Parts: sequence; C-alpha cells; structure tokens
Amino acid sequence: MSGTPLPLPEPVTRNLPAILLMVVSMALFALDDSFIKLAATQINVGQVILLQSIIAALVFGTLTKLSGKPLLTRAFLAPPIVARNAGEVLGVVCFVTALALMPLSTASAILQVQPLAVTLGAALFLRESVGWRRWTAVLIGFIGVLIIIRPGMAGFSPAALLAVAAVVGLAIRDLGTRRVAVDVSSLQLSTIASVIIVPPSLVMMIVYGGWQPMNVTTILYVLGAATSGILAYYTITVALRIGELSVIAPFRYARLLFALILGAVLFGERPDLPMLIGSALIIGTGIYAFYRERLHARQAAAALNADAG
Repeated sequence: MSGTPLPLPEPVTRNLPAILLMVVSMALFALDDSFIKLAATQINVGQVILLQSIIAALVFGTLTKLSGKPLLTRAFLAPPIVARNAGEVLGVVCFVTALALMPLSTASAILQVQPLAVTLGAALFLRESVGWRRWTAVLIGFIGVLIIIRPGMAGFSPAALLAVAAVVGLAIRDLGTRRVAVDVSSLQLSTIASVIIVPPSLVMMIVYGGWQPMNVTTILYVLGAATSGILAYYTITVALRIGELSVIAPFRYARLLFALILGAVLFGERPDLPMLIGSALIIGTGIYAFYRERLHARQAAAALNADAG
C-alpha cells in the first residue's frame, strides 16, 4: 500500500548500508503486494483496502501523537495536500484492484513507470525544466508500458488500465508532496492519507458484496500486508536519509525482480517475452532519466556557485 516514508534523524551518508536497505525495502513492497493479492482471493478487494487503511491509520496516527504533532490541522486543506490525497486514493484503489485481477509481475512492471510519469507531470504542471533527452526517455518508457499491456491484441487485459490509472494517481501524489509546506510532517501526511482511503474502500466493500467473514489464514494475509507495507516505508526512509540519492535510487527497480520471483513461486506466473521487453525499456529509461536529472542538478549547482564566486 502506498504511503509516505517516516522521518528519521539527520542523515549520514553511508551508501552500502543504504543500498542494502533499499533492496530490503523493495522486497518488502513486493511482499506487501503478494499478501494483498492472496487476501483478495479470500475476501473482496474493498475489504482488503479498508482493513489495511484502518491498520495504517492507527499506526501512523499513534506515531504522529507520540511525535507531538496534531492529528488534524488546517494545513490539510491546502491544495497540494488535497491533490496529494486524491492521488493517493486513486493510486491505492486502482493498484490493489489491479493486483487482484492480473499477474503480480505485470502490475509491478507497469508501476515502475511512475518516476517517468512524475517527470512528465513536473514538466507539464510544475514548469520544471526537462530536456529532450529526458523527454525521449519518458516516451520510450511509456512505449514499454504499451508493449506490456498490448492494447487491441489477444494478450490485452482490461485490468492493466487500472495499473496505468494507479501510476497516474501515485504520480499526482508525488507531485503534490513536492509542494507541501515543510511544517507538515511525513507522519501527518501518512495519517491523513490512510484515513482518506477509508470511505471509498468502505463503499467498494459494500458494492462488492459487503463484509465477508475471515478465517485465520485471511487475517494473517491482511496483517502480513500491513506489516510488510509499514516496514517497507520505514526501511526506504532510512535508505534515503543515510545514502546518496544518485547512488541508491536505481535499486528501487529491484521491486520488479522480487515481484517476478514471488509471482512465480506463489501464483505460478510465467512472464512472456513482450512483458520482459517492456519491463527492460521502463527500467532502462527510468534509470537514464534519473541520471540526467541528477546531472542537470549538479550542473545548475556548479553554475550557481560559479556566479556566487
């Protein structure tokens, strides 16, 4: 389940531990997705989202209170937070539904285009400078998505459109996060985002047949999803705080590798050639676009220092 990383003490750059933590985080995210998919075979998808949202809201709300921050603030009415929460709802509802309807590896592969979608959104709506190389990378990355979902072909699954909608929602969430005031903590954002998802998930549960009884196995699936999701957010935050972003960011694509392994072991999935080709395009262009972004940032900083000198 998507959310905002937890805040930690001041960063100390240690790249090797940060890389290991990033990989662990991606494994946990893939495990979270797997538990969600398993739970959705026992109860309806609305109930899965509802239960995980309630657990996340309780955990993040408790941590927010312990940090001394209020659970509710007028800052939540600011447009960036409203947009962020709307994107969170769209992203979570669509991705969890896609997980229930399509192979784990395919849904995870489509989700990897999210950083490219953020680059596109930043250029179109935040007026950030994006050169032709990154525009090309974005275009090729989305071609990779088209190869995976194969619209109009025999292998096309309508559920793939839900995964694409999830990418749009999560990109909106990330773009909104960039404009959130610094006095609003990550824990507060995580709490309100979890609470906001409860009403639509409740409606979904009712539409899909209402509350369904859960056996011990189903309860363990839900608890496994909630626990692995929260731990994933924590470990990725540690990684981002102690390591250099330019070094550790490419390892986020390890999530797809873990999804491929878990999909094969738990669900008997066997990705075909178009899915693998599309995934390679998405990952390759994502890493390249990130490299260009960091290079551009370094050049801009160097020019600023030169002018100051």
